[in-house]
Amino acid sequence: MTGLLSTDEALYAALEREGPMNLARAAEVMERHGLDGLVLGQPVNVFHALGHWPAIARTRIGQPPGVFALLTRERLGEWGLVTSRFLYYYTWADGRQRGDVQPWLYGELGDAGDLEPGNPFPMCPDSGEVALSALERHRADALAMVDPGRGDFRDVGAALVNAMKGMGLWRGRVGFDDPVIAAVMARHEYPGAAVPADNIVREIRLIKSPLEQALMARAAEANAQAVIAAAQTARAGARHCELQALFRAEAAKRGNTSVFLNVDRVSSDLSRAELADGQTLFLDGVSHFLHYHGDFARTLFIGDPPKSARRAAEASGLAWRAIREKLKPGLRYSEIVEIGQKAVRCAGFETQIGFGPHSVGLAHTDEPGEDHGGFWRKPDLVLEAGMVLSVDCPVLDTGIGGSAHCEDLMLITQDGAQCIHSEHETVIVI
Repeated sequence: MTGLLSTDEALYAALEREGPMNLARAAEVMERHGLDGLVLGQPVNVFHALGHWPAIARTRIGQPPGVFALLTRERLGEWGLVTSRFLYYYTWADGRQRGDVQPWLYGELGDAGDLEPGNPFPMCPDSGEVALSALERHRADALAMVDPGRGDFRDVGAALVNAMKGMGLWRGRVGFDDPVIAAVMARHEYPGAAVPADNIVREIRLIKSPLEQALMARAAEANAQAVIAAAQTARAGARHCELQALFRAEAAKRGNTSVFLNVDRVSSDLSRAELADGQTLFLDGVSHFLHYHGDFARTLFIGDPPKSARRAAEASGLAWRAIREKLKPGLRYSEIVEIGQKAVRCAGFETQIGFGPHSVGLAHTDEPGEDHGGFWRKPDLVLEAGMVLSVDCPVLDTGIGGSAHCEDLMLITQDGAQCIHSEHETVIVI
């Protein structure tokens, strides 16, 4: 655990200097879709672009975004940021010196700026009684560096329009990820083309930059360790909710934030079901580090399992090993499923396993979708180098004495795949 946490400083420092987005991939995807740039407001996409998660968004669920990142295809590596003066001072400025980001700042109803026209940065004035602290000085310096012509917009819409003009996007073909962006563009009679870009941004997110790969490896290792730690406490009489609480604590010890722990096919946080001696069950845990997700599952034997459950666990583990050996660029999701099914049949198992490949990153299932009657459906994607992939291998059969499942996170390389966390046996015996 100490080794994990010792790597965090470098990752924090990297995110203060740059966003995690793979810019070469972004240019390729924007060119493929004929986009001149992107205007992003969803917090996950702002973070992907700038390495900055708008903190206030965590308290305003369901409300339109108020922080935006702008990117142009012609000037990759130069970013636009639209945020309020308050949030620029209190969140963005802390720890950052970003010459590659141009800010456009606006006031909010109730800001002190509304009381002092012509003074764009009135918050927290220096009383001069004692020297400013290092934090106060850094924030003041950051504000002082903002171009006055970009620092005193009366509302977010005006700031966003001016940012698009300043970034050279006002007449182009621009992708957006939130309807409020399209509404602002329409209200200001945008002369270009506005293109819904949620799927486009997910295409970019498929291929991880080196920084993203490092963040994923850090998240995956802590997540796997937390699942193993929770598994080692499993005993007859332990309740599902207790294992879930333990997983949350073990993830937190390692710097991760828990998302869920599925215990024996049960993901409800309210489950009070108890484990039993002789039971076979799986633990499937997901947690994230700086918003990048780990995903890891293993089968547990509590005591001596029935032969049917043991066979099911063997089938799941065998299938996953067969798939791992075949993962490489050019392979389709559907072909991954076929590899698993063939491995099970050829080994003489009759076990039914639901093979589920999915990209992992800033979400547990982090790939573009296709329209299915207005609903999202996972497409039959082709693997590319730089993807981080999980393949769920849960046993679907009931009446076998429990459940079985295993999965790891694999980085697709130029000629194969490699696990991004420490290796573990597919079955844990308690």
